[in-house]
Amino acid sequence: MRCLIRYQLRDEETPAHHEFSTEASDAEQVIQHLTEFLHPEVVFEFLPLVPGQEGSIPQLRARMAHARDYLEQYCGLKSLSYMLLPEGASSAQGKWTSVLLGGQISSAGFSEEDSPSSGP
Repeated sequence: MRCLIRYQLRDEETPAHHEFSTEASDAEQVIQHLTEFLHPEVVFEFLPLVPGQEGSIPQLRARMAHARDYLEQYCGLKSLSYMLLPEGASSAQGKWTSVLLGGQISSAGFSEEDSPSSGP
């Protein structure tokens, strides 16, 4: 599966793009990969799972809030969206999922401006 990432750093005027292949299809994998790409010298770790509460909404929210804080404060991210596509599929067939929009996750349609042809 291809993962396209569109992100914007606080000090940059335009978004940058990054792409990688993955077997997992979740926001945690995207965040883990992007933090390694932006700061390979630091290993980001999600908050540990509390036994007996795996998959609970409060725990998932806390883990994502912690990740967003890290990305915004340490990595300097202003925005982050990703798109998962099967191998061979065009980005025009996918939808962007935004992670850093005031702490809410949402989906948005693809536009030609969002093409991952530009580099970081």
